[in-house]
Amino acid sequence: MNSSQQLKKFGLFQQWLAGTELFLLSVMVGAIAGWTSPYLAKLDEIENPDSELPINKVEASWIASLINLSRPAGAILGAIFTHIIGTKLSSLFVGIPIALGWVLFLIQNSVTFIYASRTLGGIGFGMFFSCFPLYIGEISHPKIRGALVALVMQGLMVGNLCGTIIGKFVDMWVYAAIILVPNLIFLVSFGLMPHTPHYLIRCNKIEKAAKSIEFYDRNADVTNQLEDLKEFIQLNQSLTFRDTIRELNTPVNRKALIMVNIVFAFFQLSGNYTVNAYMEILLTKAGINVIVPSTLVISGNVVSIISSWLSIYTNDKYGRPLMLLISSTGVGIAMFLWGLHYQLLDLSFDSPNLQWISIVALVIYQMSAPVGLLPVPSTLISEMFAPNVKNLSASISSVISGLCAFAASRSYQPMVDVLSEKYVFWIYSLLMIISGLYSIIFIPETKGKSLAEIQQMLSQGVKVKSNNKNKQKDEIKVTEKI
Repeated sequence: MNSSQQLKKFGLFQQWLAGTELFLLSVMVGAIAGWTSPYLAKLDEIENPDSELPINKVEASWIASLINLSRPAGAILGAIFTHIIGTKLSSLFVGIPIALGWVLFLIQNSVTFIYASRTLGGIGFGMFFSCFPLYIGEISHPKIRGALVALVMQGLMVGNLCGTIIGKFVDMWVYAAIILVPNLIFLVSFGLMPHTPHYLIRCNKIEKAAKSIEFYDRNADVTNQLEDLKEFIQLNQSLTFRDTIRELNTPVNRKALIMVNIVFAFFQLSGNYTVNAYMEILLTKAGINVIVPSTLVISGNVVSIISSWLSIYTNDKYGRPLMLLISSTGVGIAMFLWGLHYQLLDLSFDSPNLQWISIVALVIYQMSAPVGLLPVPSTLISEMFAPNVKNLSASISSVISGLCAFAASRSYQPMVDVLSEKYVFWIYSLLMIISGLYSIIFIPETKGKSLAEIQQMLSQGVKVKSNNKNKQKDEIKVTEKI
């Protein structure tokens, strides 16, 4: 690496620092999801009647699903906050409901308090996905924007791993106390970061905006970038909420919104969150004893972290639709294998060798989901929408994703009671295969394309009203300068 490249990399150090801060926040969000697998197994009143808080199947189902029921409220709050107080403070506020949720565990062991904690965690979850991509988009250099988003997303897998490891060994209140520490560190350290230039220009604080540009990019041409941003902000500030809704309802943006949310819906309705929440119980019911189920869950999360790091390379190398197809197919195969294992158990095949069917399924699942289904939908939101509707589209997608995840997680136990595990997993498998086919046929390739090229691709076959077309061209022109 020559001296100019080293200087440029050093100049973007503050952007990597901001990404690391949000990585820490992502770890805390992942720890909320990671909590479920060990504790639903440890608190089961049938398997562990002497646990610290025995719970029945209905209570376990609500504990697993409440986080997704409250995610839409968090997504809407995140959209409102980013519009009023900017993306930096909105991202900071994500840590508040999460922290309050863990504080409840320090007060009393109660199912009601767990419900409240999971609800607060879901609000933070929804806010997180509404806020962090927009913050990264406002402070990052285009050449490292994808890498920063990928860095933040890795925190979900790391947090999930931490949750399964810590939850295996400690009581609920100890878990909460441990997770509160990085939460408080984030609230203090990220609070010291400056507002984004976008927000400061909106507030007419031009001098502070110039300092913010220089803070996040030491090598930036501050004068030119400031003028471009001012032009861009002025163009979008003239839009009312009704105007934004109207822009989102144009054929191009409506088409993008439908395509992205179909991918989100398939991913959530196919039981991906449910599998993570019930993973230890799933493996225990499958009769896994060659490896302790809790240890197997931890090992699977390590595999998912490795796979998620690979996704930084594969998504830009092989493109969005292909990685969605590969990821969906892999998850579909894993779901089919779990269903096959339960079918063999129902037929009284109980050989220890059959246990490897579920173990292989776990490895395939943890390898497949992080390379496509986790990062690509969020990437599509940042690429397929015009800047003036990106905030609203991200919020809508988060709401739909949360509602679909709630429907899948809340219906899992009733479906198992009626159909048995094998048919539930085969249904999930079929949905994932359909998801992969839909992605490769209908999702356009956005890799390496400018916003103008993407919008042109999406506009093929639809009519765009002329008054919206001119406005959109102006926005694209300014955006590509930035």
